[in-house]
Amino acid sequence: MSISDEDVNDQSVKEKINELRTKYPVFTAILERIPIMDLNEVVSVMVLVDPVRSVLKTHATRLTFIGENKELDQMIEDGIKELRTKHAVLAGILERIHKMDLRETAVGLLGIDAIESLLKLRALVILAS
Repeated sequence: MSISDEDVNDQSVKEKINELRTKYPVFTAILERIPIMDLNEVVSVMVLVDPVRSVLKTHATRLTFIGENKELDQMIEDGIKELRTKHAVLAGILERIHKMDLRETAVGLLGIDAIESLLKLRALVILAS
């Protein structure tokens, strides 16, 4: 998702949210919150994008292994617990990670990238106003 100067407005944010909601329904709770986020909340969620991406990547790694891997399972669980306490809006996605198959995890990785772009757009809208 590219962002141009014409895209830096509230209407553009809402349009992109509607587009992403259909592609990534697992992120609906976060997407619905973005238009009303203040700069502090936008930045705090932006900071959490990388740790969520890391948990999703670790889960994807886990799913590609044949057999069990207790270390990876524990890393995923620790990451989920830490992130859940930092930001409640991410709880929905975090609680689903253990149940995701590889396809859903790949969609989650793409979705987290789209969320990050949308958060940047929201920050630009706030800073421009």
